[in-house]
Amino acid sequence: MRKLLIAVILAVTVVALAHDKPQETLDQLQARAAAADKKKQVDLYADLAQRQLEAADATYNTSVEQAKTLFKDSAKSAVMAAQAALDANHKLKKTEIRLRELSLHMSNIRETWAFEDRAALAPAIQSVEASRTKLLDRMFQK
Repeated sequence: MRKLLIAVILAVTVVALAHDKPQETLDQLQARAAAADKKKQVDLYADLAQRQLEAADATYNTSVEQAKTLFKDSAKSAVMAAQAALDANHKLKKTEIRLRELSLHMSNIRETWAFEDRAALAPAIQSVEASRTKLLDRMFQK
């Protein structure tokens, strides 16, 4: 019983320490993604796209222009993730799924923004969808 209690306490401590690790900034993640090899770039750029989209949604009420820039950067990062997946021929299915989820999230966020701000977001969503199509074409080519 004592060994079990020690093991549980140790596990909880490790999880707590791992949770307290500070999160990378967007610039740090972008630099790490740019320096990584193609196989690692797939996940790093997909993570970056997700975080940029979350940041765009969070900053919309305080700075519309900064939010638009982050939204467009999110689409660029998603396209780079798809291109890295295609170049490395690695994680095509996982990347396509992540881009589909990102595109849906982008569309949902777009609907919450003011009508006059929505038009600038459509090309970004279309570029993510075009990247998804390229991934699907590669996965199901004859």
